[in-house]
Amino acid sequence: MHHPDGLSHLVDEGIIDAVHARLMSGKEATVYVVERQGYLGAAKVYKPRDERTFKKTASYVEGRNQTRNSRDRRAMHNKSSYGRHLIEESWQDMEFQALRAAFDAGVRVPEPYFLYENVLFMELVVDKSGAPASRVADFTFTAEEAQRLHLELFLQVKTLLGSGRIHGDLSAYNVLLAAKGPTLIDMPQVVDVAGNNNARQILRRDLRNVTEHLARFDARLLRFADCGDGLFHHLQRGTLESIAGPEVSASQPRGGGGGGGRRGRDAERERVGRSKTRPRGATFSRRR
Repeated sequence: MHHPDGLSHLVDEGIIDAVHARLMSGKEATVYVVERQGYLGAAKVYKPRDERTFKKTASYVEGRNQTRNSRDRRAMHNKSSYGRHLIEESWQDMEFQALRAAFDAGVRVPEPYFLYENVLFMELVVDKSGAPASRVADFTFTAEEAQRLHLELFLQVKTLLGSGRIHGDLSAYNVLLAAKGPTLIDMPQVVDVAGNNNARQILRRDLRNVTEHLARFDARLLRFADCGDGLFHHLQRGTLESIAGPEVSASQPRGGGGGGGRRGRDAERERVGRSKTRPRGATFSRRR
């Protein structure tokens, strides 16, 4: 059987038994369905830095390397060959550590198993039929489904924030619709809230990304476009546990169906246009 170059030696070494399929390819890695000791899992093979499209990491990694010695920090800052090696090692190890911390904190993420060389082995996230789960971006929703999904994602982000972390690159492409509920994936760029001065802006952007996507199915969600600001404010005040759902930012209009401005009007027109043709009762329809 032919195996991808990044995994063939792992089969030869007995780390995994078989590679069954390529699941997805993203900005920084390719994910495969693999088998180990009779169980299916996911193997994320990280691409070399010069092959990745996600390279501007400075705002994410701020505050990460404070526990390293001065030589390592200097090498990483100067981007020497040794420093670049440390950065790659840190980038991959960070996702494993972030997934483990998030999973232990109760955030819905794939359970990480172990990191071997440049491959992260983790739980294979499946849908209700047992097939590999698809991304939120691959589905259409009713207005009610969009509202419910938005709330679930907000609460997952809140739980992650309570553990001191922010996803950093959250979008409809980094959430899987799993049997257990929406599941966050792809976390190498996770942000340490305590050590990163950009944390508030990154949290706002994460929640704005998913809000604007789901507002395509219910424009009223646009009133929560900046709900990340309020969530971060609660973190600072120590009142995070009191939040049961997204709040309208003080800068967002409170009246009407979807917020002001061109974006709100466009989303509202798109939602109304769909409602004329969408059959009633349709649910979680995958795009083709």
